[in-house]
Amino acid sequence: MRAAPRSSRRPARSLRAALVLLCALLAAACAPRPVDNEGPVRAVEAFVAALEARDASAIIGLLEPSDWRGEIGPELRSYLGSLQAIQLRNAAYSVISNTGDTAVVRLVGTAAYTLAENGASGERPVDLRIETARVDGQWYLRQLQLPRP
Repeated sequence: MRAAPRSSRRPARSLRAALVLLCALLAAACAPRPVDNEGPVRAVEAFVAALEARDASAIIGLLEPSDWRGEIGPELRSYLGSLQAIQLRNAAYSVISNTGDTAVVRLVGTAAYTLAENGASGERPVDLRIETARVDGQWYLRQLQLPRP
């Protein structure tokens, strides 16, 4: 029996190579995406920095794009106006859950504050869960509670 000519073996090799490439692409597509825990934490850190600076515009810019961005402005400005100073001490950030598009960040620390009206100051423990959402690759705050003095 004679061996098949070389030209007839090439399509089989090309087909095998194409199948191997297809399997590799499918495996890569099915592999889980790495979860971004840094993005949600950075968004919450930026919120803390804006809160300490008492910068309502910066805080509003960190909120998930929606109608309530504009609605929260007056309340946020009133809250920040009631504070002469606020600082979050010993802040610790941890991601409680992360789906890839939403994440909940736990923020624990101590809020040290001075009230604008009478200069009274104090400290309170802070233990917040802040929901974040990724929109077009950018992490925003979706739901949060402001620490109460």
